[in-house]
Amino acid sequence: MSYNIAVIGGVFGDESKGLVTHRLSPKFDWVARYNGGCQAGHTIYRNGKKYVHNLLPSIDFRISHTKGFIGSGVVIDLEHFAKEIIKAEEDFPNVGKRIYIDPDAFLVLPKHKEEDKLKNGHLGTTNRGIGPAHVDKISRTGFRVKDVILGKETSQKPFYDQLVALGVHFKHILELEDEFKKSNVLMEGAQSVMLDINHGTYPYVSCGDACLSGIYANGFSFIKFDKVYGVAKAYSTRVGLGEFVTEVHGEEAEQLRTLGLEFGATTGRARRIGHLDLPALKYACKKGGIDTLIVAKFDILDGSPTVKVCTEYEKTPVCPADFFDAKPIYEDVQGWNDSHDVSQLKPIIDLIEEKTGYPVEYISCGVEDKDFIKIK
Repeated sequence: MSYNIAVIGGVFGDESKGLVTHRLSPKFDWVARYNGGCQAGHTIYRNGKKYVHNLLPSIDFRISHTKGFIGSGVVIDLEHFAKEIIKAEEDFPNVGKRIYIDPDAFLVLPKHKEEDKLKNGHLGTTNRGIGPAHVDKISRTGFRVKDVILGKETSQKPFYDQLVALGVHFKHILELEDEFKKSNVLMEGAQSVMLDINHGTYPYVSCGDACLSGIYANGFSFIKFDKVYGVAKAYSTRVGLGEFVTEVHGEEAEQLRTLGLEFGATTGRARRIGHLDLPALKYACKKGGIDTLIVAKFDILDGSPTVKVCTEYEKTPVCPADFFDAKPIYEDVQGWNDSHDVSQLKPIIDLIEEKTGYPVEYISCGVEDKDFIKIK
């Protein structure tokens, strides 16, 4: 029997989805990306060295059997992807031979990046061309990877040839259906529910489907999931503009930003800082199809006598509009000195589970393998 899970961003992204995927990936035959593009910055550590994956699934490449799949819901910059694989192969030879791309994925072209810089600055985008690529996709003027293979789009042919030379496979999802069905599959989401185009704080959202429904929308309907993890962290961050109910400023924000290294993996931008927002997390679980939580970065708050947590809003959010001008209600929770001692985290974990209604199965309190701890 196969065992399948999905890892989805719980609130505003940057919650350590890459780290979680990396830690879990040795148990799986496939790690698949189903949304996003090279604006996603998934930071992971192997043997103490930092790696940032934008398009590559966050596989632990030290394990030889796990393969990666890029689904049709990803908008793909072939040039960037080739560079990313070449970089990975410096430490892990033949990574390219373990990667498969669905030819139905749409392309990010140079013109999309230029359009992004000119048109989307007011949204705080990464200027990686993701929005304009989606605009062309929806307006039915976009190009797919398949068009490069067929010679209908020629500017990207050198990068396609480079990927072929690296051993990358180009296979439609249904060509791999039988293998997926008998394999253990981990779905790695990009962005998060609160940045989902349909369910996030529109218009300050990404362009893709970040929820469980997005997995099915992008062709994986034959995969049945045993568990859907939502990843959050012990405080909140947000990159770019948009509503942020629990945001804090000044010295408190700067201290957390520095301790947590809260700077965008893709752009280097300083992330906005806030308190843990349980109403937003509960909303994300309901909208996103999440059934189990993983909470990261407890170590950043080590030594805090108390930790401030938003436990509810004056009005319970049921739609994206409810996050604009929401009034948070806070509770101070007993802090901890050593997040590796799970017993010290019991007050905050109990509160998370009580207020969201979802169990916390794993915690993360650092970047090494030993810091990812199963607690249930």
